[in-house]
Amino acid sequence: MIDPTRHFAQDRPTHGGDNSENLLPSPHHFGSRIKLAAQILIFAATLIAIAPCGATPNTPDENQFRTFYDQFLAAVRTNDKTQIADLIEFPVKAWARETKGNAQEIVIQNKADFLAKYDSLFTPFMRSHTLKTKPQKISNDHYAVIWDGTDVEYSFEFEYAAPRGFRLTSYLIGPR
Repeated sequence: MIDPTRHFAQDRPTHGGDNSENLLPSPHHFGSRIKLAAQILIFAATLIAIAPCGATPNTPDENQFRTFYDQFLAAVRTNDKTQIADLIEFPVKAWARETKGNAQEIVIQNKADFLAKYDSLFTPFMRSHTLKTKPQKISNDHYAVIWDGTDVEYSFEFEYAAPRGFRLTSYLIGPR
């Protein structure tokens, strides 16, 4: 039976009355500090992962196009077919060829295919109009050089192709 006259504190050993037993952290206290440290680390890692880091974004800008287009124009001026081919994104899914007034779109699989057919794929007519026509911005990642013929419209299409940057992606002929 429990003696109601005895106090709970009387059963515990004393340590000089200075309450020093509370100065040492308990195992429970140590565990909660580990949990707190883990939560802080997770929070910091999350902030680092979602914070902007000053790296160049993977979206193109007008300066990137301008740099590419200057290279393209230099290659067209000198009729450097290898350099022009280096600025094309292969395979080209739509390259128009005009034969006796009829336009057909062909696929150009690779650089070797383009170079083998260069004279019929990149004609003096196309080069001369490219040199005197200003590119138009369609969107941040798409530009076009468009010129008009009698009843048709001609265009070179340039698109951003990561990670290489802007590339010539097609040559099109369509009704005006």
